[in-house]
Amino acid sequence: MNYKECELYKIKRKRDLYALLYVDEAKINDVLYKYKVCVKDGKRLLEKPSEELKKIQRIILNKLYQLKFPEYVFSGIKGRSAFGNAIYHIDCKYMLKLDMSKFFPNTHRNRLYEFFKNKLKMSSDVASICTDIVTVNYEQKNVEIEDGVYEFLKLKKIKNTNHLPSGTPTSQILSYLANIDMFDEIIEYTNKHKLQCTIYVDDITVSSENRYITQKEESEIKNIIRKHKQNLSKGKTIRYGVNEYKKVTGFVISPNNKLVIPNKIKSKIKSQTKFVRKKEIDLHSKNSIIGLTNFADISVNGKYRGLRRTLDNIKIKH
Repeated sequence: MNYKECELYKIKRKRDLYALLYVDEAKINDVLYKYKVCVKDGKRLLEKPSEELKKIQRIILNKLYQLKFPEYVFSGIKGRSAFGNAIYHIDCKYMLKLDMSKFFPNTHRNRLYEFFKNKLKMSSDVASICTDIVTVNYEQKNVEIEDGVYEFLKLKKIKNTNHLPSGTPTSQILSYLANIDMFDEIIEYTNKHKLQCTIYVDDITVSSENRYITQKEESEIKNIIRKHKQNLSKGKTIRYGVNEYKKVTGFVISPNNKLVIPNKIKSKIKSQTKFVRKKEIDLHSKNSIIGLTNFADISVNGKYRGLRRTLDNIKIKH
């Protein structure tokens, strides 16, 4: 990757950074680490930055978009998506899926700092400021932590509270860049063994069009992940054979190499159609069905056209 293409490259003076990010130096400390942290649906940590902080993060994101990312990276990059990640493997016969556990919390502040300092060649103080902008630190006074968060951290065995946050504009793209040495090593290994590999945040998908992926190859990839201090989700390593339906980032590839609608999406659409038949649903339900049919139509273009016409003409219940 040519880091020189990014305007953040080799910034050595704080005033140059502040000018590039349109930040008032006198007020920066009031903005940093301004987060609201909560547990969403009892299942995941949500670390939401203030609007002021988010605005600065978006500027950094746009600068990072200036980099040319490899074709196998699909998360957080303009024009790429979970759909593209699935299509990349459309011709596969065999597949191995690996899921990393606590990926964002395990991406410590130091990794972000090393990216800005060593890859973008910033001065130490500039790299530190950029790191502060894109990380969360629970020890900072600007962080508002809701009830139940520390209990959740204990339950999930999350010890690192100064890390890459969830819920920010920069997090997906930085999850790749901060861990790029690990991902590069995985890609080098899979290329050497003539396997296809893609990255979607904490999901690694490896596939082959013509042969079984060996246990040794699986172990070697896992060893690379562990070497770089990331954890694998227990029980979430999945293998698919030639005659199996393969689920990839929400989409399903059939044994004859076609995209099909996941059964979960089919069931959701079916459960919602009873409200459509009544010709009177609330706006939230209408938008929900539209979202589901949009997703499904990526796999089966036009199948839900009639349902969409009904939705367009439906009376909204207030």
